[in-house]
Amino acid sequence: MTSRCSRRHFLSAAAGGLLGSAALTSTSGCARADDQPSSQSSQPVAPAHYVFANAATAPSLDPSLTDNLETHRIARQILDGLVAPDPMTGEPVPALATAWRSSEDGLSWDFALRTGVFFHDGSGFDAEAVVTNFNRWAAASVRDSSTGRHSLFDAVFRRGAPEGSIYQECQAVDSSTVRILLRRPHPSLPKALTHPAFGVAAPLSISADTVGTAPVGTGPFKVQAGLDSGSGQRPGESVVLKASETYWGDLGPIGTLEFVAIPDTELRYVALRNEQVDGYDLVGLDAFAPLAREGVQVLQRDPYSVAYLGMNSSSGAFTDINVRQAVMASIDRQAVVRDHYPQGTNVAQAFLPARFNVPDTEVGFPGYNPQEARDLLGASQYDGAPLRFLYPTGASRSWALEPERLYADISAQLTRTGFEISPVPVPWSIYEETLRTRSQDHELFLSGVNGGFRDPDYFTATLFSAPTPELGLDSPSLRTLINDAANVDDGEDRQELYRRANGRVIQEKAAMPLAFPTTGVAVNSRTASFPLSSTGFEEFNAIRLNEAP
Repeated sequence: MTSRCSRRHFLSAAAGGLLGSAALTSTSGCARADDQPSSQSSQPVAPAHYVFANAATAPSLDPSLTDNLETHRIARQILDGLVAPDPMTGEPVPALATAWRSSEDGLSWDFALRTGVFFHDGSGFDAEAVVTNFNRWAAASVRDSSTGRHSLFDAVFRRGAPEGSIYQECQAVDSSTVRILLRRPHPSLPKALTHPAFGVAAPLSISADTVGTAPVGTGPFKVQAGLDSGSGQRPGESVVLKASETYWGDLGPIGTLEFVAIPDTELRYVALRNEQVDGYDLVGLDAFAPLAREGVQVLQRDPYSVAYLGMNSSSGAFTDINVRQAVMASIDRQAVVRDHYPQGTNVAQAFLPARFNVPDTEVGFPGYNPQEARDLLGASQYDGAPLRFLYPTGASRSWALEPERLYADISAQLTRTGFEISPVPVPWSIYEETLRTRSQDHELFLSGVNGGFRDPDYFTATLFSAPTPELGLDSPSLRTLINDAANVDDGEDRQELYRRANGRVIQEKAAMPLAFPTTGVAVNSRTASFPLSSTGFEEFNAIRLNEAP
């Protein structure tokens, strides 16, 4: 890049049109310990400035109360967790904890903490800091249809589920050991803790209530310019981070890291070609060919998200399962994948990605059969009333590069089999809240799950571990299967439980998986290597840069 763009530059560019015209553990095992620093020390900060364009705005910088990918990507740079995902396997490896062990009954997990680590505000990291964070996560509101608030803590620990939470308490055994107590075994807990939602914030920043605007952690970067209080990031705005000279690990070559929000796929491409950014997420379908011709590196993630069409099974005619089945038979998923997703995307036959190798169920989701859809509709309670179809606007997502186009295609397919569709476009910044609060009544909606950690429980817990207002779904039998699967170690028994859970989801017919999308990141020639992650939570201190000529 020949120039660097400040926060103000991107704001003015957006306003003026400058951006364009066209060592692992098992249940009873213990992780290895890394060498630990004995006291606070400094390391030199590199001068390089790196700008990365996210595909949507970050409504907050607090990763614990949102499932927003952009929030989690930024938070990953600032807040360390007890464990981190191995870049190759996704398995938990040491971070703020250097070793961990579960009790024989699986109801207690001990984590030995790294010593000599300091938060960006100069305060020391210890067991009490971890307890403060767990207490904060546990005190936050559970899934609430009146506020739309939702946290990964709720999903992982089943808070808000009728069967009760599996989380009991987090204790400081001593200054360098914490213990997490559970009510039921949860062998995949260390995997869950690799997610940025479990990044540890400085207790002083928690008491000051600044985690959402300028979080303070122990990570490789600290906040220089965060978010304004009371408002999220806007298109064209940047969150600016500076390398932390007191970081306990490898700082890497980037001194200043800037995340700018450019929701438009074409404008992200133009920004890279105009040398306004060093890289960008979610390469649009129309950009793959020109980027290849221009010799630009496009790195494709392994498919680790699922796009789906949701149906509110408690609304109007959708209480009739024949109507929901008619919707499913109306959708040509092969055409949807061909026309809306990059090469390498597959039709989703279930909600769990193929990497988990869950056996197929005997009966799958209905295939594309327009005549069957018409027959089902004719025998159903549907009276021709328009179906309110929610879809997000103003952002690209890992599960839908252009949600508006995807909506238009699916609604056209539904219209051809006899449905009347009423479009309900909702800005992405309030889309998920709108779904969960049902502030806009709906029968249909587009959504997706971006894989957050390497375990099937992430997908099933996020979608089905508690009653979901957006789906109108409350299935005790499905929750029992999901909870039973979460309570056992990986193996054939667990695979069978997930197979049965998939079958139960198919029987409920409250949502239909569409695709397992692959996504692309484009980076300029200045970028020698980019630490691509299937989750999208890349660690930017691991980027390597080519030397300037």
